[in-house]
This record gives sequence, structure tokens and C-alpha cells, in this order.
Amino acid sequence: MLQVMKMQVSFADISKAGNRYEIRDDSWLPEEEVQRTTPVEAEVSLNRKGDNRVEVHGFLKTGVTLVCDRCLTEYDFRVNVLFHLVLEVAAVENWQIRELECSSSDLDIILLQEPEVDIGDILRQQLYLSLPEKLLCSKTCKGLCLRCGVNLNSDSCSCVSEKKESPFAVLAKLKK
Repeated sequence: MLQVMKMQVSFADISKAGNRYEIRDDSWLPEEEVQRTTPVEAEVSLNRKGDNRVEVHGFLKTGVTLVCDRCLTEYDFRVNVLFHLVLEVAAVENWQIRELECSSSDLDIILLQEPEVDIGDILRQQLYLSLPEKLLCSKTCKGLCLRCGVNLNSDSCSCVSEKKESPFAVLAKLKK
């Protein structure tokens, strides 16, 4: 059953057959942190697994603009991620016990305080998790010149690089 987009869904509103949401709206995207370059395409399926547990399946596709950590130029990055999560509401007194009992198969379980799925929050988390740890425009990015600041990918500079002897060179000489 295809639903009109609603960003927060109570566990009680999820039908026995499950709910499926197609998202084309980007209002959940944090514009101050990430700029979108291609339209958002996402789908989220919610299936109840009892009164306090919901299984979430989905995918997220979009493009965002990132800034390279080495040369500071903007570049486009494609996000294409599949995800599977389990959301569970636990009683407050059971939180600490539940955390201790978690096994490796329970690592995708997200404990909630309220029986409500925030689809926007899930999409934001999946977007951030799909971004690379080190933002590089290419694997061969040369970065900026340490002296004059020119982008070494597009220009060259006349700065002479000083070769400093490593502080460990003395140890290397002792080893010989």
C-alpha cells in the first residue's frame, strides 16, 4: 500500500501488511550542512513485528555537493544506499539490561523512547553514514601548496620544497 509522505509515523498507524512510503521531498535534508545536486529518490517500508518493534527497509538515492579535504574544491557525490533497521521501544527500566544483552545480531536495533518512526531522521542518518570518511574529489588529488596555497590539481607553483631531515634519521644512522 503506497502512502502519501508523512515524516513521522506512529507504530499504531502501521498496518498488518506494512506501509510503504515513496519520498521525493527533500525537506528532511539539512540544507545548511549538505547541498543536494540531484533529486531525492527514496523508499521506506515499515513492517510491525509486535507492539514494540518495527522493521525498516529502504533505499536512498540522491547527489550532494561535498568539499574536498585536500584541495577545498566542491565536487558531486552520488548517494546510493540500501538500509535495514529494527526500531524497538523499550521500557525505561529495561534500557540498561537491554544494552547489556545485545549480541552482534542486534547491532541494527535502534532503541526508541516513543513508539514513533521518524522517517526524516532515518534518511538523514543514512545520508551521513553513506558519506566517505575522508572527502576527496579524486584518489589522485594533490591538494594545495603548503606555501602559496595554489591548487596543485589545476596549477603548478614555483615554490621550492625544503627537504627536512626526519627527526628519526639519527636513529636510522645508529641502526647502521
